Amino acid sequence: MADWSKLPDDLLKVIAKRLNSAEDYASFGAVCKSWYSIFGDKDCGCSGLKSPWLMLAEKKDSDMRQFYSPLTSKVYEIPVPEATGKWCWGSPHGWLVTLGTHFEMSLLNPITGIYIPLPSLHACPHLNVPEKSQSSDIFIYKAVLSSSPSSPECAVMIIYSDYGRLAFTKPSQQTWTLVESEYGPVEDIIYFDGSFLAVNMAWEVWMYDVSGSEMKAIHFAAAPVVHEMDEVEYQAKYLVEAGGDIFMVIRNLYDTARTDVPYMRTWTFSVLKLHMSSKVWEDVEDMEHSTFFLGNNHSFSTSASDYPEFRRNTIYFTDDYCGFLDIPRHFDMGIYNFPDTQIQHYPVGHEALSVFSAPLWIKPSFS
Repeated sequence: MADWSKLPDDLLKVIAKRLNSAEDYASFGAVCKSWYSIFGDKDCGCSGLKSPWLMLAEKKDSDMRQFYSPLTSKVYEIPVPEATGKWCWGSPHGWLVTLGTHFEMSLLNPITGIYIPLPSLHACPHLNVPEKSQSSDIFIYKAVLSSSPSSPECAVMIIYSDYGRLAFTKPSQQTWTLVESEYGPVEDIIYFDGSFLAVNMAWEVWMYDVSGSEMKAIHFAAAPVVHEMDEVEYQAKYLVEAGGDIFMVIRNLYDTARTDVPYMRTWTFSVLKLHMSSKVWEDVEDMEHSTFFLGNNHSFSTSASDYPEFRRNTIYFTDDYCGFLDIPRHFDMGIYNFPDTQIQHYPVGHEALSVFSAPLWIKPSFS
């Protein structure tokens, strides 16, 4: 009987290059360790579009992470030991940004296992980082990548501290650079057209150019007119790029008065579109062919024509408030149907309990 684990690496690379989807790669890598290890080779690229995956919460005493693919409606198990015990943020570039309890940070491709250290937060004394934290997720609220680390211009920006401050670094740098801001706590950041965009608690959008030696902050868009809603405890703000346009998504949350967990639950979403010429926000009644992915990840969108497995005019969201209660708990996540305002649960991931390891959306990559 043939021993498939003994196939030569050159032959495995030829086979791998003919695979057309992340799902094919997951099945290929599940054959044995030698087949999976071939993904660490930079020449093993995968062409074609990568359908977003939902990375599920960490399981106790396990280095395996589960990834749900809506394309196949299957859950794939992949060893990701570098993410064990760490807080993670997803991205549309296929990489995670990870944070450990000693505030060590890295970029990690969960599919290939490639790991790129980032400067420790302690390398920047002005961040006022504690020596150690048992809930380090509360210190870093979000981390966003400008591109894949394969690009020399790759940069990472974080929202840190209870005051919603910004800092950034690049994989080639030795420290973090603080972004001085007098414009209030930041709630969300994305990378758009060569710069980072940030929305603050005052609903204003600012643009940050990190390409030069000095950080430049430019007022990008004024606050929209937002109507208060009864029963809404908090309105979280997200920025999303879709088809070259900028959208502000408002997540209306209500308080369960801590009688249940999660203690903040999503009620509805509102969507605004920015007219780029006038910089005026307009209410959106129909997201047309777009699908938004929000939560514990760099917010991104897909088109129904490219990804028919995702329903158009919907928002796939995960829980990005799970650090506020230091108890194992379920997550506020689901699929929001924009036309009828109904929320549908994901078919997987609801049995997991975790203090910090929230599910997140990621677009798999092999580079």
